[in-house]
Amino acid sequence: MIKGIRFAGVESGIKPKGYDLGLVLFEEPMNCLAAYTRNRVKAAHILYNRRQKADKVRAILVNSGCANACTGKEGVEDLKTIGDILSETLNIERQSILFASTGVIGKRLPKDRIIGVIPRLLKGLKEKNIELFAHAIMTTDTYPKIVETRFKGKKEYTIVGVAKGSGMINPLFATMLAFFFTDYPVPQERFNRYFKDSVRGSFERITVDGECSTNDTVMLFSRQSDEDEDSLGLFRDSLNKAMKELSLMVVRDGEGATRVIHITVKGARTKDVAERVARRIATSPLSKAAFFGCDPNWGRFIAAAGDAGVPVDPSRVEIILQGEVLVKGGVEVPFDEQGLKGLMNKKDIELLIDLHKGKSSFDIYTTDLTYDYVKINASYRS
Repeated sequence: MIKGIRFAGVESGIKPKGYDLGLVLFEEPMNCLAAYTRNRVKAAHILYNRRQKADKVRAILVNSGCANACTGKEGVEDLKTIGDILSETLNIERQSILFASTGVIGKRLPKDRIIGVIPRLLKGLKEKNIELFAHAIMTTDTYPKIVETRFKGKKEYTIVGVAKGSGMINPLFATMLAFFFTDYPVPQERFNRYFKDSVRGSFERITVDGECSTNDTVMLFSRQSDEDEDSLGLFRDSLNKAMKELSLMVVRDGEGATRVIHITVKGARTKDVAERVARRIATSPLSKAAFFGCDPNWGRFIAAAGDAGVPVDPSRVEIILQGEVLVKGGVEVPFDEQGLKGLMNKKDIELLIDLHKGKSSFDIYTTDLTYDYVKINASYRS
């Protein structure tokens, strides 16, 4: 864990049962870099946070069970009310407190319940309580998602990441919250572009169902100093590693998922072409159903590729599934269907699509589409 950063998690009654409210308190002001959903409908915490002081953050309060999205001005006002009480209790500025929410859209936060458990929340603050915080931000997740990595600069630094996410996961973000904490002094202005690149290379390369949430949030909290800018490259590499690891935890815990499929599109004329083909296959219900049924129905993959809105020459397409060539030059190559069904009956599947039109590539992780996914989302509110 990181000295000077304390965590807590409690049951506040936002959800019928279980932990649903988490707090992180910083001993000293921290810098915060944030990336939010591209959905045009944004939750109240995003609208609120963007008005606060990103270079003087002292706390973040996170809840599950209620998205606080589509709640109008009242949703933002509720955060101000909670923030006023929390700032008075902690003796810090309200502008130094950030929020994040996840859960059902359209419901306002039960602010009185939240305010009522603040004393209990503060009492539970400890550096070692990150797992309680991780439990407090979960919705349909089946386990808490935490990563920790270290790297050596002028001294040894730590990066800790915590995330929630299982469904409504889309390559343009997800019903996903991810928080990274480090004792490395990140130069705020210089690193902002690198931070966004790291997010694009990890959390924007996973999908469960192609649904883009109103609440997606990734945040990086770091110490304020310029004492070790020479180690910025090492920090960037370590952060990329932590983000990739945490994002894969999210997709592996996809709602009802039994398989994780790594889709790579290569041989494209441009990276945009490769990306659009990869994303189209990754979100295709027919392709995802084929993965669930261990069905090597490659026609679903090539049909999705042709529907990606970019030029694809089917006479050049090659498809390789689990190392077996199924298609070459746009036509089927004889293969052992029963043998391939067995190769597909794995937790991890590799699909390679070679367009043979250029040198650009793109890869993405997706899941299969299962009966359990439908069951979970057919009764999410009940």
